[in-house]
Amino acid sequence: METLTRFCVVIPTYNEASTIAKVIRGVEEAGASWVVIVDDGSRDGTIEIVKDLMKEYGNIVRVERGRKLGIGSALREGMAKALTLEPKPDAIVTMDADLSHNPSEVPKLVEACRPDVIVIGSRYVKGGAISEWGLHRRLVSSMANGIARSILGVTVRDATSGFRCYGREVAEKLVNEELDSGFFFQVEALFKAMKMGFKAVEVPVTFVGRTGGKSKLGFGEILGFLRGVWRTFLWGGEVFRIGKFCVVGLSGAGVNELVLWALANVLGINYIVSAAVSAEAAIVNNFVWNDLWTFGDRAGGGLRERVRRFARFNLSRVAGIGIGLAVLILFTEVFGIHYLISNVFAVVATFIWNYLTSMGWVW
Repeated sequence: METLTRFCVVIPTYNEASTIAKVIRGVEEAGASWVVIVDDGSRDGTIEIVKDLMKEYGNIVRVERGRKLGIGSALREGMAKALTLEPKPDAIVTMDADLSHNPSEVPKLVEACRPDVIVIGSRYVKGGAISEWGLHRRLVSSMANGIARSILGVTVRDATSGFRCYGREVAEKLVNEELDSGFFFQVEALFKAMKMGFKAVEVPVTFVGRTGGKSKLGFGEILGFLRGVWRTFLWGGEVFRIGKFCVVGLSGAGVNELVLWALANVLGINYIVSAAVSAEAAIVNNFVWNDLWTFGDRAGGGLRERVRRFARFNLSRVAGIGIGLAVLILFTEVFGIHYLISNVFAVVATFIWNYLTSMGWVW
């Protein structure tokens, strides 16, 4: 197993005068070979502090961009700069400048990294934690990660974390990719890296709410994140997964009808019992084809893991039936809509539930 010895830390800054010195000193103590500061036009003295620290440490490089161009573009430019340094780093750590990412946790990210791996400092795996965050921020973070998993198929728990360590092979590929300039960069970089065949692992970290400066996460960034999800869904290949999912669903409907006919008409079994058996036959059919085809790129593990997936798949389908019935009753009894039209809404709701649970829970 290859050990990475040299790492560069990339830190984007915008008005971080109250914290930047502590962050830089912290990563220096953590053993950084290089520190790259990418500043987007700070006006609070951040750059002056960085210049003073450059005199103290001989391994700090600053990139001044003059105006706000987005955290995603800052990270990409910082990573590209890091790859030009000599001796070339084995890994590149990215982190925030506001002390929300603890510099003392950098070594464990680097220790877990390999040339073809992205290590995510995760708030949502066992041992990870969030401190001093309000309900609103927790909800936004949970929803963003849920969207990344269920719509884009990103398999890590904390896809939006900016506290990362990129192996050099991964970084060299990503800096040549067209990536989002805003906060969606984190998800898109992970999505594209995993599509290229690189691995992602998570290590637990403690995230601390901003202790200085002002949060950069506003409505514009949230809107940009959603646009990025839609763009990636359309052009990143996930839209074809839905097509496969639909084809498998249609095959399941065919299996359901065929088994129901065979049991009820040919064997003379009660139609209600036959319907229950045929429904389970359709579920088995759908699971097999989804496991082999629709989600074949995510269906790892041995027999035990496959059995667990099948159990989750069954549970999600039972819940989907309940959701469909609830929507049917709601639209028919409460809204007074004809039951056949109501059933269309029920089918749509069930489909959305089934797909999202397949992406976010089963596979």
